[in-house]
Amino acid sequence: MAYTVKKLSELSGVTVRALHFYEEIGLLKPAYHGSNGYRYYEEKQLLDLQQILFFKQLGFSLKQIQKVLGRDDFDQLSALYSHRKSLNQEWEKIGLLLKTIDKTIKHLKGKKKMKDKEIFDGFDVNLVTKAKKSDSYYSAEEIVGKSVKNPTKNVQDVEKRGKAFYDNITQTTHAIFKELVCCIEKGLYPSSDEVQRIIKKHHAFAEQIHDATQEVYKALAQLYREHPEFRKQLDPFHPDLAAFMAEGMKVFAMKELA
Repeated sequence: MAYTVKKLSELSGVTVRALHFYEEIGLLKPAYHGSNGYRYYEEKQLLDLQQILFFKQLGFSLKQIQKVLGRDDFDQLSALYSHRKSLNQEWEKIGLLLKTIDKTIKHLKGKKKMKDKEIFDGFDVNLVTKAKKSDSYYSAEEIVGKSVKNPTKNVQDVEKRGKAFYDNITQTTHAIFKELVCCIEKGLYPSSDEVQRIIKKHHAFAEQIHDATQEVYKALAQLYREHPEFRKQLDPFHPDLAAFMAEGMKVFAMKELA
């Protein structure tokens, strides 16, 4: 059975915009184009899209996924076995945590007392500690957090200004996001003059909240690329906006904030 891009979007939950973008970068091309100009996807493309979603779920970037799927030795069955192994490991962790939750509930209700060591069953504390030491993501959060200008006053200002204050922030950032999406669709590079002019506006906006030095702005760029809360804001505008914007911010930081 062949699906139009709209039907595939409804079937998979992937937006039409994202499917178009996947075609543009050569990640997922339709099986063929009909005489009516519509894109049509068949079973092979559905399975390819499934692989893309699996890898995204496991934390791969689109560029990484493209490299993996584009390899001559890529084997779909082997990849599925690998995904299954990863998910099984996650399921085992979830199973342990569920048991800990059930034991804790019984303990708090006075039904069955827990041993002290059981309170922490299922938590891989060593893994978290290692991640914090090895992953610059955590240091980026710390750098940006420390750069906030007079945080106490900011909270008071937010309470005083209320909805209008939030609306202004939303409108400003969304306008910047839309301008950058236009640049992506034009095929511009993050280092291009047009993109850098938009990033300059973003930096000026960021300066209202942070001491946006080179170090801080580069750390903020990393959070735009990686932090789930930032991705929730950016991904609906364009699947590649987070990476594109982060790269533009880094270029700006190196050139203008040295």
